[in-house]
Amino acid sequence: MIFTMFISRLSICIGYACAPLYLASLLIAVYEVVMRYFFNAPSDWAFEVTLTLCAVAWALSVGFVGQQSRHIAITFLRDFVPNRKKHWLDVLTLMLTVVAFAALAIATAEPAWEALTRVERTGSAFNPPMPAILKPILFVAACLGVLQTCANLCFAIMGRTIAQPDVPEVKV
Repeated sequence: MIFTMFISRLSICIGYACAPLYLASLLIAVYEVVMRYFFNAPSDWAFEVTLTLCAVAWALSVGFVGQQSRHIAITFLRDFVPNRKKHWLDVLTLMLTVVAFAALAIATAEPAWEALTRVERTGSAFNPPMPAILKPILFVAACLGVLQTCANLCFAIMGRTIAQPDVPEVKV
């Protein structure tokens, strides 16, 4: 139970920590529009930086989305089975999800390491190390997905709903 609560809290914290990346992306996009259309001075970097920030936020939010059960779900079959069987269908779905995330983590481990050690770049005019950032992030996200899905699986096996742990309020 301690593991599931820790992983759930970690997923929530990471999810909230990723939110400002979307705001930064928005501000960069607004800056680019103003520079391009009002001053006729487009940048080489705005698109790739925005893309990287959004990709990092999206990938690292996988645990948060799973913890909150806000992921896309096809519930056609689940809606037709009796309540007793819904529980076991949920357990089966979570087990398959763990396998899928584990397969993604295994598949991305070596490319992530190579991109990181070689500091792969995009090859564009700006030439940022976007692959060296995103490939390891995808591996980390897959690992976070495994952990959060295992936590959700523990809750499901115990017959409980996914916990909504208390998160300390951030005062600004």
